[in-house]
Amino acid sequence: MSERPAAPGFGPYAFELTEDEARVAAARAGLRGALAGRLTSAHFAPLAAFVLAISFTAILALTGLVSRRFGEVALLLAIAAFMAQRLTTLRRFAAARRASVSEFEAMRDAGPLVVSVDETGLGLGGAAPARWNFVDCLEAEDAGGLIYLWPRSGPPAIVPTRVFASAEGPARLVEFLRARLPRRLALPPAGR
Repeated sequence: MSERPAAPGFGPYAFELTEDEARVAAARAGLRGALAGRLTSAHFAPLAAFVLAISFTAILALTGLVSRRFGEVALLLAIAAFMAQRLTTLRRFAAARRASVSEFEAMRDAGPLVVSVDETGLGLGGAAPARWNFVDCLEAEDAGGLIYLWPRSGPPAIVPTRVFASAEGPARLVEFLRARLPRRLALPPAGR
């Protein structure tokens, strides 16, 4: 197998993931994985249903179409259902975060990592080598001292911004990554 030519001006970058970096990356990846396109249906729909149930029950009870006692029972049932749904959602978030923490702790425990960037993707060398091809990725971002390359599924590739010799290095890498993604997301507002 032939070695891929490195992208001009990028890497390879060698680093060890710190505990704080692993924790931050795991929290961000866990949240992103838990939300994964279900924000509207899993979070806002139950709230809307709860508000509608309370409103409907209050109108029926206030107009006298149902007795006050039945109205109170219906309100208590709506509250119990809403709380059960929220508890389920919180458990899903916690499970996603735990899974993400274990992935990043394994990466951290693997020891020194080497990131290489070429024209087709980003590779992570070390005890557990991995590769992210640009055609399989959705977004690249610089957040919290880490550069993330988010794939369609699975954990993101991360590069700490501290590995760059200049302050412009992280911004150049993110720009390079975004230019190679198959579809570009909205760019941040000017001046940011």
